[in-house]
Amino acid sequence: MTETISKSIYLPAPRKSVWAWLTEPDKLAKWFHAPKTTLQQGEDYALLGKDSGDTLCWGTVEEMRPVDYMRWSFSVRPAPDTPGTVEWVLADVPGGTKLSLTHSKLPAGIDGFGLVLSLDKGWHEHLLSLREGVDAATLAEAVPAA
Repeated sequence: MTETISKSIYLPAPRKSVWAWLTEPDKLAKWFHAPKTTLQQGEDYALLGKDSGDTLCWGTVEEMRPVDYMRWSFSVRPAPDTPGTVEWVLADVPGGTKLSLTHSKLPAGIDGFGLVLSLDKGWHEHLLSLREGVDAATLAEAVPAA
C-alpha cells in the first residue's frame, strides 16, 4: 500500500497562465523551486533551492498535455530512495482555473508518516505561494501602465 496527497486550488487566471507557473523556470522559482530549464516532456529535471542552489527535487517529466495535464516522477532530498509521482490537472472554471495536485506512491505506515506529513505541509505552503504569485500577476495585468 502507498499514500497519496491530493490538493486543489482555484486561481484567477486562464489555464495558459497557470501552465506557465508550472513549467517556466522564472515562475516556478517564485513559488516552488527553480529548474535550470523549462520543463519538457521526456526530459529529466532538477529543482534547485533558492538560497543554496542545491538540488532539492528531481525526476523526469513523464507526460505533458499543455495546458491540461502534467505528470512527473518525483524524488525529494529527504527521501531520495522513495520516488513518487506528481500529477497536475488544470480545468477551466468560471473566472479562472482549478489546479489539482496528486502526489502518489508515497510510503504507507508509521515509517513513512513523517515524510508524508512533511510533503503534505510543503505542498500546502507552496500552493499558497503559487496563489499569491498568480494573484499578484493577475492584479498587475489588470492595472493599466501609467
